[in-house]
This record gives sequence, structure tokens and C-alpha cells, in this order.
Amino acid sequence: MDQKMYDTMLAKYKAELADAKYKIDCLSNNTIIIPEHVDITKEIDELLRKISSAEDKMSAMSRHYGANKAK
Repeated sequence: MDQKMYDTMLAKYKAELADAKYKIDCLSNNTIIIPEHVDITKEIDELLRKISSAEDKMSAMSRHYGANKAK
């Protein structure tokens, strides 16, 4: 994996993390309007799954294609 691809993928995963964290904060602080039919715990569970997935991908990418291995 070349450095440009590595940097692009890292930016993608960081954006996914930021997006999920922001949405959890909004749901937790009631700063957004939530329709009555939204299952907040289910939504937060899904967002936490996205956070976990992005963190796992960044970790795997770092282990296998980190700075010394990016080509």
C-alpha cells in the first residue's frame, strides 16, 4: 500500500469515527430533534459498532501497512 492510499484510508476511518461520535453526542444531549419512533439505544449501539469497526480497521492497517511498511 503506498503512502497516499494509506493516508486516504486513515482519513476515511477518522471521518467515520468523528461522524459516529458526533451523532452519539447529539442523541445523548438531545441537541437534535428525534422523531418519536427512533430507538435511541439501538441507534447508539449501531454507532458504537461503526466506531469499533473504524478503530479495528485503523489498527489492522497500521499493523500491516504502517509507516515503515507503506510502499
